[in-house]
Amino acid sequence: MKKAMSNVDVAAMVAELRDRILGGFMGKAYQQSSDKIWLSVQSPAEGRLDLLLVAGKRVNITHAARPASKTPPQFPTMLRSRLSGGRIVDIQQYDLDRVLEIAVERSGERNYLVIELFPKGSMVLLDGSRKILSMLRKMVYRGSKMAAGEEYLYHPGQLDPRTISLPDLAAWLAAAGQDLVRSLVRGLNMGGTYGEEVCLVAGVPKNRPAAELTPEEIASVHQALRTVFLDETLDPHIVLQNGEPLDVLSRPLRVYEGLEQKHYATFSEALDAFFVEKEVEDVRQNPLDHRIELQRKAVLEFEAEEKANISKGELVYQMYGSVEQLLQIIAKAKEKGFSYNQIWEKISCSGLPQAKMILSMDGQGEMRTMLEGAELDLNAGLTVPQNAQRYYEKAKELARKASGARGALAITEELRASKAAPRKTRTCQAYRRRKPKWYERFRWFYSSDRFLVIGGRDADSNEEIYTKYLEKRDLAMHTDAPGAPLTVIKSEGEEVPESTLAEAAQFAVSYSSLWKSGLVAGDCYMGKGDQVTKTPEHGEFLKKGAFVIRGERRYFKDTPLGIAIGISEGILIGGPISAIKPNAEPVVEVEPGEYNAEDLAKRIYRQFAEKVEDRAYLKAVSSVDQIIQFLPPGGSNVKGGG
Repeated sequence: MKKAMSNVDVAAMVAELRDRILGGFMGKAYQQSSDKIWLSVQSPAEGRLDLLLVAGKRVNITHAARPASKTPPQFPTMLRSRLSGGRIVDIQQYDLDRVLEIAVERSGERNYLVIELFPKGSMVLLDGSRKILSMLRKMVYRGSKMAAGEEYLYHPGQLDPRTISLPDLAAWLAAAGQDLVRSLVRGLNMGGTYGEEVCLVAGVPKNRPAAELTPEEIASVHQALRTVFLDETLDPHIVLQNGEPLDVLSRPLRVYEGLEQKHYATFSEALDAFFVEKEVEDVRQNPLDHRIELQRKAVLEFEAEEKANISKGELVYQMYGSVEQLLQIIAKAKEKGFSYNQIWEKISCSGLPQAKMILSMDGQGEMRTMLEGAELDLNAGLTVPQNAQRYYEKAKELARKASGARGALAITEELRASKAAPRKTRTCQAYRRRKPKWYERFRWFYSSDRFLVIGGRDADSNEEIYTKYLEKRDLAMHTDAPGAPLTVIKSEGEEVPESTLAEAAQFAVSYSSLWKSGLVAGDCYMGKGDQVTKTPEHGEFLKKGAFVIRGERRYFKDTPLGIAIGISEGILIGGPISAIKPNAEPVVEVEPGEYNAEDLAKRIYRQFAEKVEDRAYLKAVSSVDQIIQFLPPGGSNVKGGG
């Protein structure tokens, strides 16, 4: 079953979109899931149309009913601000890759929307200089995180099957070290289906070793590449096998001759029917059956990846001499003072043999190599045994994941057999009946010494804490930075230990505007409850949520910023690390970083999900929205990059 558009499909869709919406105007953008964007488009000939973009899967004009719109997240909001009302001036495919670009001009400025349709692809909004304005989801490319303000980097392309010369094709096949179809797929920009199509059109067996092809056979393959990839025939259809959808194509392929076909007026209609009907079918599936299907697939994938990594580790040893020779070449260049980036630049544009062996290399020495027909990931700074050991360590980790997945599968299969609800669901229902405490509408935590500490979320809650909950016997903290919470330690008339004061100070600086500034430490000061007043000095004015601490103050200098968030006794808690971490499981530490609140909350939720098997319980006690409530204002990251 096909999962995403091929590069040939993208070329056909570009032609269709240029015919139907080029010169039209961009409307609003809507996001309905983590990878799906709907664009309202005003077509010059057809009026209002909906353009559906699914990262890593497809792009097409759709007639499906768009789900009710919600408040748009950050990415569609940015699309609206930059593209809505603009004219669509260009639609292109990048380098026969699975990347589609839409250029929109508005008020004399041009912006680009890039939709990546390869696995784990994203969507990226670029300005006129092709620098990143916003992304649907974060990306890591060649070891570096892509971020707003940076130049968008395209993934390295393969040889173009439409333009490759006969000598270059012959050289590639001679060095590939595999059978013909795998050599075509690995070195030229095509998937397995089109690799088989080329072999069929050329009349050369697909399993023939590529290095053994005669000059006549190579010429036939070269001509077949042009026949297959330059064919602009349009005949959109779905291929059926035993009545089930197998593939969706913009034009016929000989590999599917004899199979049933269902034809459509446009390629968009064919894509809609193929993918949407499959998505609807998945939704109607029994939830437990669907979970079992996914878990079985996960087990098989983990086991396959484990075996593949073991094989690659063994392969590194089998090619010990070739690997060592390559590592020595890089090491000698490093000894001369060249950086890995400089070494890669020199190798990639040279005619040296290493240029064929090293497919890519980043600034940390991580290389993707092609040695004796095998693709291997190596690190130039490690020895041959160390590079092999990396594959063995990956295999061990995958074995652990496979074991966990098999355990989860067994539990789900038992659950389906007994048709009983999991026990933790009852725990979840009990949690839902819990009445929130009065302080949970503020920022709050219990210190290590069990003192309640509360803080305002905004000007209104600062005012409420001051007027309703601040007592003379309490202690109050604040920072000189604007936008800080009124932090109150509820002393209950008891002496407050230094450990609680230190935790409250960390709480005050972490939830202030110091966090947005990306600082690692800040200052705050403390006074007694009766020192806090709303009466300003003569000639001054206090805005809503502001207050004054008069009299003697105690300062807490260079207080480190940082919080922890975790689950404790069925509720989500968050605050200073020393107060939260010992009392919660699972738990994560958070520090200032680059992720917005929603993205980081999703990352934290996924980490919790790795340790909490009952997803219904987890969603009830620590949903993404609940986690967001504990995050400081501004960008954040999980400490340690988790």
